[in-house]
Amino acid sequence: MQALSQSDRIVKARAAIMRDKRFLAIAGIMMVGKWQLSDSVKTAATNGRDVYYNPEFVSKLNDKELRFLVLHEYYHVLLMQLHVWKHLWKQDATIANMAADYVVNLMLDKLAGDNADGFIQFIKNGCLNYDYDGLDTGEVFRRLKQQQQQQQQQQQQSKKGPQGEQGDGEPLDDHDTDGAQLPGLSDEEMEQLKQQVDTSVRQAAQVAGKLGASLDRSITDLLEVTVPWPEQLRDFVSTTAVGDDLSTWRRPSRRWMARDIYMPSRYSESVERITVGVDTSGSIDETQLRKALTEIKGICEAINPQLIDIIYWDSEVASHETYDQSSLDVLVNSTKPKGGGGTRVRSMLDYMTAHSIKPNCVVVFTDGYVERDWGGSQWPAPVMWCVSTKGITAPFGKTLYVPAT
Repeated sequence: MQALSQSDRIVKARAAIMRDKRFLAIAGIMMVGKWQLSDSVKTAATNGRDVYYNPEFVSKLNDKELRFLVLHEYYHVLLMQLHVWKHLWKQDATIANMAADYVVNLMLDKLAGDNADGFIQFIKNGCLNYDYDGLDTGEVFRRLKQQQQQQQQQQQQSKKGPQGEQGDGEPLDDHDTDGAQLPGLSDEEMEQLKQQVDTSVRQAAQVAGKLGASLDRSITDLLEVTVPWPEQLRDFVSTTAVGDDLSTWRRPSRRWMARDIYMPSRYSESVERITVGVDTSGSIDETQLRKALTEIKGICEAINPQLIDIIYWDSEVASHETYDQSSLDVLVNSTKPKGGGGTRVRSMLDYMTAHSIKPNCVVVFTDGYVERDWGGSQWPAPVMWCVSTKGITAPFGKTLYVPAT
């Protein structure tokens, strides 16, 4: 009997998964996008929708491991990890890859343990640690990042050379979020994918009910994950404010690696200036303000700005405070909000222009009730509007809904 080709083996694995009522949600997701064999990926890879398999790697897997691999890829798609947590890849792609794999592998390994039919088998040396059970991708990323920082501190104290990556295993596949290696997804394709995933899960839940089956609860729970507003704010500041005046070979540029060319990635150890504007016309909750200032302080500590402006405004600029690197620690306790008049965003922009304030980025906290006065579109840097009223969107820049409570 002639052995099946690796392509036929994948087709067989996909068919087996789609027939299994435990994977009703996955069955619908597997019809989204495309899959193919490719020598350009080391093991397997996904861009969040399409899936690629290295034929040599597939040939080394038994049927149970291959079904695990296929499910592994489509769980990344189902959980929308590459889109919900895209900002993590911008911070550290290696750690983000590991975090995504820990979440998926745990779900599948628990499923394998709960059903002793041997349908799937964990692939040796993959990322698996039950200490992360119940955590989302963002929390696993934070813990891995903390481990990395502790390890680096220990290395510096002991003056030892660099060691291997922390964690219990290695990423099983590659996750391409920026189209450097695999075809990227447009904003329109991403929105379409979100709708397809949502439809697939809802339809699967209906079918499961008719069949007397049930979906893995962890799937429906994790699909409801949204990126908390502090993380979205941190992502905006880090991506718009951090420069690229330095280079490092420690993490080669992924865009050039796709062409088999190794070039250093660009980064910056600090930024010059960040400006935070706060609407003090009486609509901003004090607790929310304190939380926002605490988050700004955390961002500043992470990207190390040389200068940060806090501008309190209502109908006019009521106060302008400036903090440098030596005074960031006291920002939250020493700042003194002032104001209480009307609302005129233009007053902040006029003030910045008059005093030649040219930051790397601007963050504005407001309730959004500014009528048509958003200051105009000629701001000196990218603007993030942190609006406490749901449904209000600034006509330019980025708008982030920040709940008042």
